[in-house]
Amino acid sequence: MMSHSREEQFRSALLGWAEGNLRDFAWRDTDRSLYEVFVAEFFLTQTPAGNVAEIYPEFLERFPDLRAINAATEEEIVAVIEPLGFYNMRSEALKSIAAERSELPEDVEELTELPRVGQYVANATLCFSRGHRLPILDRNVERVYSRVFGADWPESTSEQFDFAERLLPTDDPRTYNLALLDFGAAICQPDPLCEQCFANDYCKYYETL
Repeated sequence: MMSHSREEQFRSALLGWAEGNLRDFAWRDTDRSLYEVFVAEFFLTQTPAGNVAEIYPEFLERFPDLRAINAATEEEIVAVIEPLGFYNMRSEALKSIAAERSELPEDVEELTELPRVGQYVANATLCFSRGHRLPILDRNVERVYSRVFGADWPESTSEQFDFAERLLPTDDPRTYNLALLDFGAAICQPDPLCEQCFANDYCKYYETL
């Protein structure tokens, strides 16, 4: 059974690391709408953040809401998002969403029912735009947790979400989740910078080096 003190240690250290280390992206501004955050998270799936940052301002200028997407052709959408890759799939999904709705739902289950919107996009959208206490899991996050907690990191996706939710602070889940993403991108990379890591005195992965 994993020690809860280790969970608390990691949570506290990660929030401390967040001070001065979070990346600055336009979609992270606290006054961003649900739609504006959703657009970013929808595009960030399987795409580097820097690539999304390059097209994000133009996309919002051309398509400031779902009504604008619904009025546009797929070709017009593709013309903006083509540099991201998967542009046909993404444009089709956005058109399908806009044909169904003029506003995005604020319920996580309803969001996951939209075309090409998985649990990560739904949770991230509501956490980062509304501050909802929802866990996020992507490849970066899974890598961090599996390394730090070793065999205590569960195998099933549902248990992984339960694990991640348990570590979420109640007072500022938004900052914690942003820090988790950025820590995985900056320090706990595929080729990790373990000597710079705040967790290297209790990280299970580091013990094996």
